[in-house]
Amino acid sequence: MKTMLHSISIIRAGKRPQRGQIMIFAILALVILVFVALWNFDLHKIIAVKAISQNAGDSAALAAARWQGQTLNLIGDLNILQAAALMRGEPETAATIADLQARLCYVGPMIGLMAAQQAAKNNGIYVNTDFTDRVRDHALTVRTFYPLATGPSDQPLFPEPFPDAWAEYSGMIEAVAANGIAAAPDNARFYTDYGGDHTLLDPDFYDAIAGRYWCWFYFNHPGLLSSYSRYTDWPPLPPTFTLAQPINSEFFSLDLVRLDLTDDMAVFEVMDSLREERGLSSTLIIATNLTGVTAAWYAYAPDRWTAWDAISPTNNPSFPLAGPVRPEYNYAGADAAIRIQSTVPRRSPGAPSSTLLWSAAAKPFGSLGSEPQRPDAAGLVLPAFHDVRLIPVDASSAPAGGAFNIAWRIHIEQHLPGYMQSGPQASSVDSSCGYCRQLITWEDPSFRSGGRSWLASNSNTCDVAGGPGSPGGGTRRGH
Repeated sequence: MKTMLHSISIIRAGKRPQRGQIMIFAILALVILVFVALWNFDLHKIIAVKAISQNAGDSAALAAARWQGQTLNLIGDLNILQAAALMRGEPETAATIADLQARLCYVGPMIGLMAAQQAAKNNGIYVNTDFTDRVRDHALTVRTFYPLATGPSDQPLFPEPFPDAWAEYSGMIEAVAANGIAAAPDNARFYTDYGGDHTLLDPDFYDAIAGRYWCWFYFNHPGLLSSYSRYTDWPPLPPTFTLAQPINSEFFSLDLVRLDLTDDMAVFEVMDSLREERGLSSTLIIATNLTGVTAAWYAYAPDRWTAWDAISPTNNPSFPLAGPVRPEYNYAGADAAIRIQSTVPRRSPGAPSSTLLWSAAAKPFGSLGSEPQRPDAAGLVLPAFHDVRLIPVDASSAPAGGAFNIAWRIHIEQHLPGYMQSGPQASSVDSSCGYCRQLITWEDPSFRSGGRSWLASNSNTCDVAGGPGSPGGGTRRGH
């Protein structure tokens, strides 16, 4: 009997640790299942927000571009009416029309900015406080700095394109910001931006440092890794405030210029044909004797309205196209780029939230004549736009990295000038800034030596597609 009881006690004693082990495994399995469930919830949330961001960004870009096309058509109609006024011998009427055109160059794009916000919000995107603050701060700059800024000879740096332009323009910007910015204008060109190219103004340079992407240097700056020794080797940053005469809005620019006269007789023939089609000034024929008549004609900026080389299949790197671009679509100029930035709270362990970025671009399109020609074929702006399409972001006028990458703007405006003067030890170089950290890495001689060594042995592999700057590769902003 004692032996039996002893055996039972041994068996019972042996079962207890097994039950404990099962409990441990059950808890571990439960924890793993909880993590998987949280991760799955986060994944689905991110996918859903990405879809919302894409719809919002695309619709915002299309809304802004549609207003660009409508504004260009209206300015073109006013060019025709101005010609009719000059034919009647009414220079005062022509001057009034020119003043209205000058205002439209700002009002039309600002309505486009407002329409873009509404389109993004209608698609479920919330107001971004950083974007809103940035736009509001710029409105203050326009109101307080632009009217007073002067050059070396005390001439205004930003002469007003029409009376009280900066007060009205800043008021429009403030009105849009008051309702909150959800879709940032990613191809904004502020009058105070740098007026030229520089390696330190290229976000791809910082990406190449962060990723040890030596092929970028091989393709873009083949001698930089060898010739560079310290920060004093950099050429000066390009100047700011290079604008001679403001004509276009900083947001969603129409890329126009103003001419005093034109000697192209053919443009007035086209004007007269459009005047008749559109029912403008039906009692008067526009004649070619207007050539050489002084007036404020609005025309397409030739350095902006160019052939669309950015999407040429013969470009290097080439843009993937199925065939040649038709003439009515083969031109750059007047596009709208949008940045959507959404924050998604996370339930799974790790970072408290994820940031999603979606950028999109769109452009108005049109043609002149029965044989489709580019809308700028006549030189002067004429009503020719009737369509709007999404375009590749990398083929838009948005700068590398976008105009509303807030961290980038802070870096080039606040951190970079100090680095240029005192190097990485400058007080303005912020270690919390990712771009500043890359500059600190760049100043390390061993980093550049590593790049030179790698290229000495592997530069022959840099013709393989797969990164910014390499033939056939992608870019940092392509969608």
